[in-house]
Formats: sequence, C-alpha cells, structure tokens
Amino acid sequence: MKNYLTASISESAVRHNIAVLRSLVGENVKLCPVVKDDCFGHGMDVLYPVLAECADGFAVAAPLEALELRQKGYHGFILCFLSAYFDDFAVQDELVWQEITQTVMSTSALDSIQAAAKRVGKTARVHLKVDTGMGRLGVPSEQAPQLIQQIQQTPEVELTGIYTHFATADEHDRSATFQQLERFRAILPVVGNGIMIHAANSAATLDLGETHFDMVRPGIAVYGCKPSDEIMNPVGLKPCMSVKAKLIAVKRISAGRSSGYGLTHTYNRDSRVGVVPIGYGDGYFRNLSNQAVVRINGMDAPVRGRVSMDQMTVDVTDIPNVQVGDDVEVISSDPSAPNCVENLARLASTIPYEITCHIGHSMRHELVG
Repeated sequence: MKNYLTASISESAVRHNIAVLRSLVGENVKLCPVVKDDCFGHGMDVLYPVLAECADGFAVAAPLEALELRQKGYHGFILCFLSAYFDDFAVQDELVWQEITQTVMSTSALDSIQAAAKRVGKTARVHLKVDTGMGRLGVPSEQAPQLIQQIQQTPEVELTGIYTHFATADEHDRSATFQQLERFRAILPVVGNGIMIHAANSAATLDLGETHFDMVRPGIAVYGCKPSDEIMNPVGLKPCMSVKAKLIAVKRISAGRSSGYGLTHTYNRDSRVGVVPIGYGDGYFRNLSNQAVVRINGMDAPVRGRVSMDQMTVDVTDIPNVQVGDDVEVISSDPSAPNCVENLARLASTIPYEITCHIGHSMRHELVG
C-alpha cells in the first residue's frame, strides 16, 4: 500500500446509490450488495459500517471474505458464492459454525458441507446455484430438480435459497437473458415455499424488474458505475471513488524531445512535464498511455508517453503555477469528467469493474462525506 496514493470513498454517494436501487426493487425485495474483491477495490474496511447499516446482507466470492465479515462483527445474512470443499476442514467447519450460507452446485459440494455440519453439530444453510446459460459455475438447469430433492433429503443441510446468474443482462440484446430467465422459472415450481429466489446482478436490477424476485445482488451499481454503456435506465448513480496522487517532479522539455519508454510521444513545443507516482503496478493501465488525462488545479493534464510500472508523465504546460507537491486527481468521481472510471474503462477497452478492482488495491482508502 502506498500512502501517497489515496482513494477517497464518498459515503453520501454510496447511500444515494443504495436508495436508488431500493426505489427500483421496492420494499419487499431484499438488497444484498456484492462486496467481493475488497468491494471491487473500494475498500471493505471503510465501507463496511455504511453497507452493514443500509443493506440486507452481503454476497462474497470466497470463504475467507465471509469469515472476515463475521470478524468485523456482522451477524446478518452472508452468501458465499463458493463452497469450501477445496479449503481445509477448519475453514469448512467455521463457515457452518458462523452460519454463513454456502453455495451448492454439485453433489461433491453437498457432501463436503454435510460432513462439516456433522463435525460441528449444526445445520448448514445453503443456496443452490443453477447454470441457466452462463456456462460457468452452477448445476445445469436440467439437473437442478434432482439436486434440489437431494439437498432437501440430506440431514444437517437446509436449502434456504436458489439462484442463477445472467451472462448478458448488461447488453442491449436481452434475448439470451430472457432465455436464462425462462429456464430458471421452469425450475421454481419444484423448489417449494419459503425458499429465497434471486437472480439479478447490477444490470438486471437496473433494467429488468421481472428478475428481481425475493432479492437482488447489485455489485458495481452500489459503487456508482453502470455495468456497461448499454444500460437503458438512466437512474443517476453517483460514482463513489476518487483517486489522488501528488506531483513528485516538474521539469522542462524542449520541443522535439520525448518522454517515457519507447519515446512514444514527441513534444511539438517547449513544454513542462509533471511526474505522477502511479503506474500499471498500481493498477493504472499501461494502455491508457497517450490517451487519458489527469486533473491538476482543476485543469486537464494529458498523459504523455508510456505509463511505467510506478510512474507516468503528464503535460502541465497549460496549467499555471504547477509545482511539486500539487494534488493530482487521477480518477474523478464526477461522471462527466474525462478521468472518471467509466471513461477510463472506455479508453482502456475494458469495463469499470476492472478499473476499480486494479487501482483500489495499491493505495489507502478514506471515507469522506
């Protein structure tokens, strides 16, 4: 972690986004934010108090993420997308003991969870994940009724939910999503009453009300970004992350000279160049070289030359009175800014998730108003 790089996370923006999402799903649908990978790089340590107050539960990827939430003192619903049958027995047992809901998608996972429940002497709660077309994890939809019956007949294991995950909900063409939804609905009559049904990720939460069921699992939308540019519902999410560094050098470069590896940018005038201590080792993508801008003193400073592992150069010629120690806004929380997360994702030909996940890991986080 580099203390001179700071990710400021806006509490008010997160609260706004959760309020927007709740207004879409209604009061009878639970909201369970996905907080895997350190809240998509936004920092669980700073966001935990806010999310614990505002949400109806947490969804995590890995068992250790779930156990860390219990260590923070959270006693509510936690869904772990993976069961722990590849982890040692101590982790498997702790998940059951701590009443963390695990995912079953195979008989192997079911057997592992049942064995842990026997060792602990406690009933294990599980949700069944159904692969309705994602082609990744989950029991194939045609095999789901058999596995549902098997879970319901397994002592020490209680089926409390069933879910699926959409592959194309963030795309304009939703035909594949509706096919997945149809396959999922075909399974539900055999589930029985009292079982929590959920399917919606951020995109489906925003655009597809028919997918909301009993609970939604928004991820990137909680943090204020749209999953893609093809989302149709303009709900007014507020990005919650801004990233700042400081200028560590300012130097003059004569016209005709270049900067950075490969000398990929040649200055066509006498210029002043600032050095910013962030690079691809910190999650700022190399393919943003000669494309992105940062902001210094409220003005744009184009990234010039290749982004290095731990530093990059920016053109500050047109920014008056720039000096070493000035704040550099690497990422703006203003969704209209050229250095906002979504625009950086477009420039890097990727998605907002990847921008925040990569850059959030190398710096300290602070919660602001």
